[in-house]
Amino acid sequence: MLLNALARFGLTDLVEISKMSLQEYFLRLEAYQIKRIDEQENIALQAWLNQTVQATKGSSKHPKPKYTRFEEFFDSTAYLNNVHKSFDPNYVPLTESRHESEQREQDEILKRFKQREKQKEQQKQKGQPN
Repeated sequence: MLLNALARFGLTDLVEISKMSLQEYFLRLEAYQIKRIDEQENIALQAWLNQTVQATKGSSKHPKPKYTRFEEFFDSTAYLNNVHKSFDPNYVPLTESRHESEQREQDEILKRFKQREKQKEQQKQKGQPN
């Protein structure tokens, strides 16, 4: 118990360790193991991202990188906006991510298209030419 507490829990005070109950020791041990799993997950994620960032498109003779800018691969602005929105429903992003900006532009184009189609339909019903 003493060796584990010194090696894994970041404790250095032997008096504090000796006052630790068995329940607290097992709780700290479980927390340490969860922390190790999180570290292993981060290592695996790094390996996955390393493989992903090397992805290419095009033919095998003339491959081109799938991602030409870091923001295409990892858009931190979008992730930060999502975190803020999850804690504050009234959150208004100060900056848009590239994806959010493109989505907003597509929504605006679709809205204008639907408005134009509606106008055409109304003019058709009135018997007016386009």
